[in-house]
Amino acid sequence: MKRLAALVVFAVIGAITGSVAACIVLAFSPVCGYDCESHATGIWFFITAACVIGFPLLGHAFTRGPRLTLKRGFIVSAGLVTTVLFGAGCFYVVDLRRHYADAEAARPVSADFDFMYMSIATRDVQTYTKAADGEVKPLSVIPQWQRCTVDGAWCDTNPKQAHMRCKAGVVYVNAADWSAFSLVPKENILGAVPMKSMNLCEPGNVPDN
Repeated sequence: MKRLAALVVFAVIGAITGSVAACIVLAFSPVCGYDCESHATGIWFFITAACVIGFPLLGHAFTRGPRLTLKRGFIVSAGLVTTVLFGAGCFYVVDLRRHYADAEAARPVSADFDFMYMSIATRDVQTYTKAADGEVKPLSVIPQWQRCTVDGAWCDTNPKQAHMRCKAGVVYVNAADWSAFSLVPKENILGAVPMKSMNLCEPGNVPDN
């Protein structure tokens, strides 16, 4: 009878712990209709059921025979609860970091004191490694209609390169592709004198350089 009561207690603790852990794991579960809800329900049921079954089995294994005491039962329960919630917490942190990364990627580029002028790519544009560092090699592609802020240009390198910041970070664009960008002066940093064109090496074109 004592053993049966202990197994029931372990099962109840497992059910509660599993439900809490499932809620933590599903904290960022998308709300997108029946399919997503069914998927979330399935995960919740799996975690809860695993704890309901696993807690009594592990509890029985760690409290067999004369080792079944109130103190040992409490220690075993606390250990199981801590292990499950720690695992759920780690999953939560990883998922949170992923959501932060997605949010950062979706955040629009904005001008600041380092990159004061806003532009937009009118076609896909190839970026390159920094010419001042040696041989220029293709690096990435700025997709059409992506906004990029402009700092200025290196006009004494071969090829000449614009120093820009897009969603992917700081990039270098060769002079042959500058015409692929249109200026968006309304989105320049407040107080910046607008550039005349994307001919960045034209004398007096970048007022703040």
